[in-house]
Amino acid sequence: MTQPREHAVVIGGSLMGLLSARILADHFSRVTLIERDCFAEALESRPGLGQARHLHVLWSRGLEIAEQLFPGLEDELRAADVPEVRVPADMLWLTSAGWRRRFASTRLLTFSRDLLDWTVRVRLAKIQNLRVLAGHEVTGLLADAGAVTGVEVRERGTTGSGEPLTADLVVDATGRSSKTPAWLERLGYPAVRQTLIDPLLGYASRTYAIPSGFDPGWKALYLQADPPHGTRTGALFPQEGGRWIVSLFGVGEDYPPNDGDGFLEFAKSLRSPVLYEAIRDAEPLTSIVSYRRTANLRRHYERMPAWPRRFLVAGDALCAFNPLYGQGMTVAAKSALTLDACLRADGDLDRLARRFHRKVIKNATGPWLVATGEDLRYDTTRGAAAGVRTRILNRYVDRVQSLANVDPRVCDRFIDVLALTAPPQSLFLPEVLWRAATARPRPPTGPDDLVP
Repeated sequence: MTQPREHAVVIGGSLMGLLSARILADHFSRVTLIERDCFAEALESRPGLGQARHLHVLWSRGLEIAEQLFPGLEDELRAADVPEVRVPADMLWLTSAGWRRRFASTRLLTFSRDLLDWTVRVRLAKIQNLRVLAGHEVTGLLADAGAVTGVEVRERGTTGSGEPLTADLVVDATGRSSKTPAWLERLGYPAVRQTLIDPLLGYASRTYAIPSGFDPGWKALYLQADPPHGTRTGALFPQEGGRWIVSLFGVGEDYPPNDGDGFLEFAKSLRSPVLYEAIRDAEPLTSIVSYRRTANLRRHYERMPAWPRRFLVAGDALCAFNPLYGQGMTVAAKSALTLDACLRADGDLDRLARRFHRKVIKNATGPWLVATGEDLRYDTTRGAAAGVRTRILNRYVDRVQSLANVDPRVCDRFIDVLALTAPPQSLFLPEVLWRAATARPRPPTGPDDLVP
């Protein structure tokens, strides 16, 4: 049954919100994107991007989708001096199982979050049927006869319930701080079940100027913790403008300090001194910023016995991951394609929410297992404990990780899972199982032993 698609509303200018607006513009006569921040007329940070000054990774699959939705986006990013990093060929990567040889594999464009946000918003501004209502916030949902019919919206900083804005479809893409649970209870729906797995991880980041003439033979560093005892991780990646973004992570409330001396001491305490040695004499370009809202959070909307028609929840508002594993933006990109596919497959907007939520959660299952499986290695993680199944899987993943350090084929499989181009089940294919069971690899002894 085909229904009118006159007006769609997207709440939130997150990457999920921006991509959702881009998709909906192909299916509705008008789209309104409502964002609390006032968008600047130039490239700069904004409060709504809470993690903008930290390390972000858009894996190859996410970049492919972004290019599909915005043809030429990669060229624009490259024109802005965005570097490319081949993973792990251009990296020194110390995994929990030791150093990884530098095989040729996937690639990343390593840009700042602000640059990506700005570039995508400039593209969206050219879409004629898309309006951005910045500096406004949604205070509640309009509903009638079991269907959401719009939102109440007001200018940020004012009081009152707001003015009604009707719509044929509403999408909540406001992230972890989503008000949907409260809005639904206000409409008489039961409380949503939630799963929270919190590793008590915090991180701190700073950008540095890449020292003139610095050429050690690598572009990026990733020094992972060694759970369950090692709690500290460090990453250094290049960004546009000839700078490094350095992020330090600590699990179990072993938070990195936000003062200069403490930051360097934390870097020095990592399992290898290579990151500390790179930044100890480098010029800091920014202050140190911290972030601690890192729990894995899943709201089980797909399990609710009743759900308002014509209302979707997407991105971190539905399922959020520990940011350490760099999956969030790529999952958002895949969710945008899922929204497009659902709208193309069936014209009935009343049935859209159930189909969309089920498919998105199915797509998020792999990243969720990766993130929570790793976080449950620590006894300090809150919300759940590692059961027998998780412990057995983690032991097998340890074996695969160790093999991926020296075997290019297994490395490709492993990185495909991280990059979301393959599900975690692909690590159990016969080729990987056989090699994991029979191979006795010689691990690299240090950074100088990593070139195959």
